[in-house]
Amino acid sequence: MPDTVQEALAKALHEGHELEHEQRWEEAVDVYSNLLTSLGPTSSRESRAMRAIAFTRAGNALMELRRWDDARVSLDKALHEAKGSGDPAIVAQALLGAGVFATNQDDRKRGEAFLLDALERFHRTDDRASVQGRGWAFLNLATLYGRTGRLDLAFVTFTKAQDVLGAAEDWAGVAAAWEAQAQLRRAIHDEDRWREDLAEAIVFYDREGMKAKAGRLRMLLGKKRV
Repeated sequence: MPDTVQEALAKALHEGHELEHEQRWEEAVDVYSNLLTSLGPTSSRESRAMRAIAFTRAGNALMELRRWDDARVSLDKALHEAKGSGDPAIVAQALLGAGVFATNQDDRKRGEAFLLDALERFHRTDDRASVQGRGWAFLNLATLYGRTGRLDLAFVTFTKAQDVLGAAEDWAGVAAAWEAQAQLRRAIHDEDRWREDLAEAIVFYDREGMKAKAGRLRMLLGKKRV
């Protein structure tokens, strides 16, 4: 792939990442859509890997917008392109996206299978992206375990997610893990501890510079200062 294409890819992914941090999901989808248009349908493995990344990121943003049909199409394409690329790390990322989608659609059996498959693949190497991927797989598995009433397993897995994402210095991921854990504690009426967990999430969202997200969570805590 020419250097100019790689540079355009890196620029678009960075731009999309920043928009996601600012919760500007529609704009992020536009960035990924424009990127996919510029990449075009070619058969090279490297190009297919890049398209898989863009489809996965677009699918995640579409899920945030609750555009489920569009998200399904994007994530299906991501998995197809990832498999065509032959890159195990890209396949793992696409499986992670598929697992999140299935879980959000209450297809929990398929969701768990996708997430466990992704987790196993992320454990094959120890580069930062793979460690980060493990953390997000743990986070989403913990959420799924909570939804299916496996509370002890859920809390153990949230701790794993926080530890692994912290090791990868993915502070947004650490924050998301604390936030998801707070949501589970609130659902089981653990009033004091969900607030403590949410306060931890705010600390890490602030650390990552995600002020809008941190501000919205502060509103949930009412007048209680963090």
